[in-house]
Amino acid sequence: MINTDEETKKALDKLLLTYKIQPVGWGYIDCICIKENVFEFINSLTELGIKVTDITWWYHCVIGEKKEKGCPHGGGGPMSKYFDGWFSEMYQIPNIKVKDNKEINSYVFNEWPNTSDYLPCLIPAFWLDVPDDWRNTVR
Repeated sequence: MINTDEETKKALDKLLLTYKIQPVGWGYIDCICIKENVFEFINSLTELGIKVTDITWWYHCVIGEKKEKGCPHGGGGPMSKYFDGWFSEMYQIPNIKVKDNKEINSYVFNEWPNTSDYLPCLIPAFWLDVPDDWRNTVR
C-alpha cells in the first residue's frame, strides 16, 4: 500500500514509463497515451488513487503520413520519446472534463468515435490531479 506523496509520485513515474506515457513539459498535464495503453494506464492510475481531470487530443506525426492520411493536424508539440515522429496538439478541440476515472475508457473507445471532432489518427492525453509542484522524471 502506498502511504506518502513521495511513494505515490515514484509509482506514478513508473507507470509513465511502463505505459510509454509522454507528459508535455515537466508536470503531469497532457500525459500523451497511445490508444493501446489507455485502458491499463487509466486502471493503474485509479488503483494509485490519481484522478484524471481532463482529456485533450493529440496527433502522432510520422514522416510520410501526410499523403496517406491527409495529415498532419494540430499546432505542434514535442518529439516522441518512445516512437518515431512527434506529437501535435489539437488545440481546436475543447478539453473533455472528467468527473470520474471510470468514465474514461468508455468515452475514449465508445463515445469519442461518434463525435463531430473525431479523427481516427488522434490519441488522448490526460491531465492528472496531482500537486502543482510535482515534476515528472520521464522528460
